[in-house]
Parts: sequence; structure tokens; C-alpha cells
Amino acid sequence: MFHKKRKHSASDTSDPNSSVQAAAARAEERKAEKKASNSKLNVKAVIAAVVAVIAAAAIAAALLAVSANQGLRKSQKLAKKIGELSEKAASSAGVELVSSSDFRFINELCRFSSLAEASGTTRVYDVTMPSWTIFCSENSFGKLESVTYCDFRVLSSNINGIKKKSKIDTSGITTGSSASEVDAVLGMKPYQTVYSENSVSRQYKYYCIDKQSGETKAYYLTVIFGSDNKVNSPVIVEENNFLYDILKFDND
Repeated sequence: MFHKKRKHSASDTSDPNSSVQAAAARAEERKAEKKASNSKLNVKAVIAAVVAVIAAAAIAAALLAVSANQGLRKSQKLAKKIGELSEKAASSAGVELVSSSDFRFINELCRFSSLAEASGTTRVYDVTMPSWTIFCSENSFGKLESVTYCDFRVLSSNINGIKKKSKIDTSGITTGSSASEVDAVLGMKPYQTVYSENSVSRQYKYYCIDKQSGETKAYYLTVIFGSDNKVNSPVIVEENNFLYDILKFDND
């Protein structure tokens, strides 16, 4: 008996080259998938790292803000105790006062009965200073008479204070102006705040470059607030001759 010869289709014939190519294609696909997966992981890692850096920066900024406001808050607490015996005032305000500073320049800067100062430091005109200092003075009866808060960080960029484009027009600050209105005109933090029984005096330091002469012009601005927290007198404007002040200080 004779059998008909079966016809072979192309799929019945094994092609070695085709198998190798298919295996290679599958390997390339796996490599591509692995690369894409690794790329996604790398992107996620970068995103996670960026988020961690941002979070750390935010925490550091928050801690810095807390530290920056610590001295101001302490001075305000002490100011509310003016008229009390200094020791009692410090105790009730939760502020530890000492008789002298750890920094020689601070002890020579002005007269005081006691002080409190920041644990952190800043550099002012190549001199290491506490970030802030609270100076307290008392009367002959040992009662707290005034509290002075100095924020030396305001002077860390320049001994003359904050840089401004030109001399500030203070005519917008008049008797009766509020603290927010003063801030709107000046646009800077005070270098020094002095609390007494019936008033608060804020002193600002800034400088600008004279467009005609090219010289640096530096100024003190003093704004005095009454017991109603309103400006009670015109702004006191004084030109600050830094070199003269330093020479005068050295000679005293």
C-alpha cells in the first residue's frame, strides 16, 4: 500500500538562526524592562532624597526661627516685669540673668546690671558676638528699670546694618503711627529695642551708596513708641560715621 507524501509547512522546519534571533530579542526585552525598572527606582530615590532635603531644610528653618525669636520673647517677658526687683523679675519671667558676658567686647560695649545672651554666635566686623544679648539695668533700689534687646545678627552682613537702595524717606512715620505702619515704611528689623516703664524705643541701622559720590552713607533711625504702642515723636535720624565711632570707642 502506498501512502501519500505529506507536505511540510514552513513551521515544520526548524531554523536555528530564527531561534537564536528570538532568544536574543527576548533577552533584549528583559534588559530593557530591567533598565526601565531601575530607572523608575532611581527617579523614586532622587525624589525621596529631594523630599528629605526639603524636609530637613524646613526643620532647620523652623528651629532657626525659634532660636531667632527666643531672645526677643525673653526681652518682652522681662519688660513686663519692669518695676519689680530684678531677681524676682527674672525668676517670674523665666530668664536666667548673669553679671557679665562671656565675650569681652560685650562687657565693654555698655553699662548694665545684668544680662542674658544667646548660646549661638555670629560675626560682626570679624568679631565673634552672641547672636543676641539682653541688657538689664536697675535703679538704686535694685528694681528693674530698663531692658535692652540687641540683635547682632542684623549687623552680621555689614557693620552698618541693612543695605538699602537709597536714603529712607521717614516722613510717612508720624505721631500716632502703629508698629505695622512703621514696618511698612522701613522694611527691616530693628538692631536694638529698649523697653522702659512708659515707652519702647526701636533703633534701626542701615546704609546706602550715594549715587553721586559713590560713598557709603550709614544711618541710625530711632522710633519711640508710647504706652499705647503708637509712635509718640518724629523719627530721630542720625548719620552713622562708623570709623569715628570705632576710634571714639577705642579712645574711651
